[in-house]
Amino acid sequence: MPVRRIRLPILLRLPALGLALLAAGCSSKIVVCPIPAILADTATVTVMRPGTRPDLANELYTVKLVDAQSDCVLNQHTAIVKSSIDLTFRATRAPTREAAHYRVPYFLAVTEGAKIYTKRLYTLDVDFAPGAASATIQQSPDDISIKIDNGKLPWNYQLMAGFQMTDAQIQYNKDKARYLP
Repeated sequence: MPVRRIRLPILLRLPALGLALLAAGCSSKIVVCPIPAILADTATVTVMRPGTRPDLANELYTVKLVDAQSDCVLNQHTAIVKSSIDLTFRATRAPTREAAHYRVPYFLAVTEGAKIYTKRLYTLDVDFAPGAASATIQQSPDDISIKIDNGKLPWNYQLMAGFQMTDAQIQYNKDKARYLP
């Protein structure tokens, strides 16, 4: 019985080509990076009008961290993965004719389970146009290099993002049931 050779479509041949290139180089873009995550307890921050107590009627604006996407490159010789992360924020306020500019602190941490390797603080600039009740902001913090421990893989680590909040802001989120316990 003659053997028939089956030619695979180009899309099915690309993974094999990618594996060959990965083995040949010392630095390669990889498919499974450290996992981007948003810490639920700190995904939403509400800022009150100055001099008021925490209450729905006193909310000046609210910002939510709504999406986190990452990409990375692994240096196989040094076992260092260089990760980038793109964050999307959504800010809302009561409609007003005035433009407004606010600065909101947020963090990005490298974690593995409950262990925190590093935490960096950043500032998000929120601009509302005159009459605008919402704004979407995308930000890409500095790339992060992670030394992969022996026996670990890049996806064992997380890039955890959230807002740097006060105790009162955290309590307000709990009172408003903005996340599940």
